[in-house]
Amino acid sequence: MSFDSLSALVIGSFNTDIVGFGFPTLVKQGEIGYGSKLKVGPGGKSRYVGQMLAALLGQGKVAMVGRTTQDPFGLWRPPVDALIDAGVDCSGIRFVRFDKETGWPGISLIAIDDEGAKHTYVVEGVNAELSPDDLGQSDHLFRAVSRNKGMLILSMEIPFGTAIFAVQKAREHKIKVMMDPGGARGRTDCSSLINSDIYLLKPNEQEAQILTGVKIKDNDSAIEAARKLVSMGPQHVLLTRGENGAVLASKDGEKLLDCPHVTERGDGDATGCGEQSLAAMCASIYRGKDIQTAANMAVLAGTLQYYREGVVPITEKDLAVAAK
Repeated sequence: MSFDSLSALVIGSFNTDIVGFGFPTLVKQGEIGYGSKLKVGPGGKSRYVGQMLAALLGQGKVAMVGRTTQDPFGLWRPPVDALIDAGVDCSGIRFVRFDKETGWPGISLIAIDDEGAKHTYVVEGVNAELSPDDLGQSDHLFRAVSRNKGMLILSMEIPFGTAIFAVQKAREHKIKVMMDPGGARGRTDCSSLINSDIYLLKPNEQEAQILTGVKIKDNDSAIEAARKLVSMGPQHVLLTRGENGAVLASKDGEKLLDCPHVTERGDGDATGCGEQSLAAMCASIYRGKDIQTAANMAVLAGTLQYYREGVVPITEKDLAVAAK
């Protein structure tokens, strides 16, 4: 197999989302809620980014590393099939033996009420066992991305030790690292991972608050949090703030980015917006755009995703039309 054009390597989890809609309210312990609609589809933070990045860069440009298992109900299929359909190289996916006690694929159980509030529970399955050895078996992908001066993208939905290993391996191959700190288990301290090896750190407000201890309530506190994140080591920080835009920060200073006005309108759903922002920024940086232009494209892409029904990857054409 040829990897001549491979420019991005994404490491993360493969989840199948089982989503229940139409609950009048989210229930408390001991109560039963009755919804009206069920949706089953591909999930996983990094997997979203992989699919979205492929929509922007094209087939054969993106590869993904992770693990799954072929369960008898076919729950493993949605995330893998979505990547294949998007043209993502899946040779780095490790299929392990199915075990009905501990060896299931990753499953997200999500209940959403009529107001859009949600409860999410993730059964990690074999995702929780993604190891440095799994990454070692994908060394050919790291080498290919390095030859093309590409990048590594990861989130904290993978085991912490594996994330550390991935960043070290990227450094060895002189690959830029783009990190979304979302998905961490509990209150995992990610500070030792957020260092000078990270080219871009892209947290949302909640993640930035956890990492810095700064309560974000306005522009000044958002800038304070972004500045504190930069002091931890990464070269650039894009702190996304939903309808309040974003803060772009580096050692040279901070800049507020407004949320753009777009013609697309709908009820609005934040699912996938952060991942879409990261994918758009990575695509722009790979194409040689300056960090300010890339950040503007990231905020625009996240805004477009917000008004789409479901998680539908943004294309270059979508961005070009909206940018006008």
